[in-house]
Amino acid sequence: MCADRSRGTRIGVEPTAPVLVQVVRGDIVEAQHRGDVAIVGSGGALRASLGAADRLISLRSAIKPFTAVAVLMAAESTGAEMGSDAIALSAASHAGADEHVAVAEAMVERYRLDPELLVHGRPSPLRSGSSGSLLQHMCSGQHLSLLLLAQALGVDARGYDDYAHPVQKRLRAVVGELLGTDLDAAPWGMDGCAIPTYAVPLQVAAEGARRWANPDASGLSPELSAGLQRVRDAAIEHPRLIAGGGFLDTDLIRGGEGVVVAKQGAEGLCLVGAPGIGIAVHTDDGDAAARAGRVATVAALRVAGAAVARASTLDAHRVVSLPDPRGGSALARAEASQAFEALRPS
Repeated sequence: MCADRSRGTRIGVEPTAPVLVQVVRGDIVEAQHRGDVAIVGSGGALRASLGAADRLISLRSAIKPFTAVAVLMAAESTGAEMGSDAIALSAASHAGADEHVAVAEAMVERYRLDPELLVHGRPSPLRSGSSGSLLQHMCSGQHLSLLLLAQALGVDARGYDDYAHPVQKRLRAVVGELLGTDLDAAPWGMDGCAIPTYAVPLQVAAEGARRWANPDASGLSPELSAGLQRVRDAAIEHPRLIAGGGFLDTDLIRGGEGVVVAKQGAEGLCLVGAPGIGIAVHTDDGDAAARAGRVATVAALRVAGAAVARASTLDAHRVVSLPDPRGGSALARAEASQAFEALRPS
């Protein structure tokens, strides 16, 4: 184990994480997905965990609801009002459907943004339904919001992807306050959409989710709480803008009856906030098949006693079936391991 003694957090893959999800094919357990789970309650107190709650994880796109708060606060301080659809898309990793592109186009027109400044690149032309438009990229909402942040700060948006750019400095300051951590001291690297991403302990990420779902009990300043409330309300009003049909975070918000928020991040991270709790789930192998994180997150919600775990919108996520190409019954299934039986929130 390698420890970062200055922050008391665990870096790297030791100790070995428990198996959260297994793929069963007939009598064969043919794959196992290891990971960590942290469930926090009031004040970020750890209520239950599997594996290492202090393991450093990369926030990736799970940071977007918090960057949306930074943009909203700065933009509206200059009189540039943001509608709930623009706020939701700013917090999204969207599917690039017409409904998502329409909001992105409206942001460009309303705030006079230049899409050619976007650094995230174009979506793969191989993706079904993709025209290769910049605004179809899953991160276009967040990146457009960063152009708006530059505008609100009165700085040139060019280079907004640079760690030292005023946009990134403002994001670290505001998001750090929202999460209760010092992002200037956090390990960082470049995200897949070419802007900085940061590593924080899993428990810190879970507390961010709890605060997002419970802004009145966040312990934050009135200004930050109000911004977090706006982003919470936007996600609940527009769950399909956060991701799209069939995605876990959209289905969690839809099934949460107005009290649940969720955001996935690349490489196997999912954050869920519900009344009184925050949950962070991370799968070690990055969950390239997009199944382990879904199954593990729903299992954690069930054990935590969250009502959303029973929602019909999650039926496709509790167990992920691997289909028979002939059209028969599923040939295999990804299911939660017995490790969750030991997860007992205090």
